[in-house]
Amino acid sequence: MKARPKEQLSNRTQLSAPVWAGLTEKQERFAHLVADGMNFSAAYRDVYDAQDMSQPSVWREAHRVSRNEKVAMRIAELVAARQEEETLQAHIRAYRVTAHLEEMMTSGASETTRLRAAELLGKTVGLFAEKAPPKEAEPTLAELEAELMNRLKKLKVADTDQGCTKD
Repeated sequence: MKARPKEQLSNRTQLSAPVWAGLTEKQERFAHLVADGMNFSAAYRDVYDAQDMSQPSVWREAHRVSRNEKVAMRIAELVAARQEEETLQAHIRAYRVTAHLEEMMTSGASETTRLRAAELLGKTVGLFAEKAPPKEAEPTLAELEAELMNRLKKLKVADTDQGCTKD
């Protein structure tokens, strides 16, 4: 398929280069809708002319489009980009909150405000987290076998002391 110039693409599609990757405009739009959280059938109905199609036909065709290697790769690419953007936004928010707390800690209106800001900053770096006691090491297989053998020997001795022998 020949690449079309960017002017022929919709605004939403111009964010990427679908035709360069061999996708049609409809496939690109389908990928965006699915990456935005829409299910395959709803995305298919939104992009393609599916008014006269039965529900099973829509499901089948939506599945077929979603299984197209290029479409599937594009969906994965869009989801990964969205996750990366969300991670970046979370880091930016954390930085802003930390910077604001530092400002409040140094120039808060009251001592209470400054102490509370210091406490919250401390919590962000784990200063006040309760530390669990270290777990005991798990016994090895050899140690478990030895313990089991000792207990079995004690049981046999106890059985013979009581006059109960097992055949």
